[in-house]
Amino acid sequence: MIRKATKADIKAISALYEKAIDFEDSHIKYTSWQKGIYPTADTAKAGIERDSLFVFEENGSLLASVVLNHKQPPEYRKAKWTLSPSYKEILVIHTLCVDPDYSGGGIGTTLVNFIKEYAKSSGCVTIRLNTTAKNEPAKHLYEKNGFRIADTKKILLNGQIPCDEHLFMEHII
Repeated sequence: MIRKATKADIKAISALYEKAIDFEDSHIKYTSWQKGIYPTADTAKAGIERDSLFVFEENGSLLASVVLNHKQPPEYRKAKWTLSPSYKEILVIHTLCVDPDYSGGGIGTTLVNFIKEYAKSSGCVTIRLNTTAKNEPAKHLYEKNGFRIADTKKILLNGQIPCDEHLFMEHII
């Protein structure tokens, strides 16, 4: 079940972020996420305060989360997007995180399908996101669900973490 996150979820979401970062630190580093910097419990709190954080829950366990809003990071202004719609017509995916123990089990696809429907019902005409170029699992997930790479650039993730090449991806609704 996908639902809006509540304050009661902050601890579980923070633990999910840390588990994902720990998994990457001991396996393959796909993202630029860093423990204690981004994402953190404060990331979850901000998403809840802005009513933009969603969670995927199954049998009482929180297995994934994602922030959905219209806020495009500054780097998005320089990307070569297909469309130039208004602020409210663009849905941006931030910090999509699936529990590594459940990776490859369809949760990401379920979330992306939810995001597409949410965008459509919100009057959006495009969905945007960015991810590291080396994040093959994310790239594969989004491409198999109709997203395309609009541009690639070096960025400063969350204004704090220098990153090599990032993919700017979009899905036209």
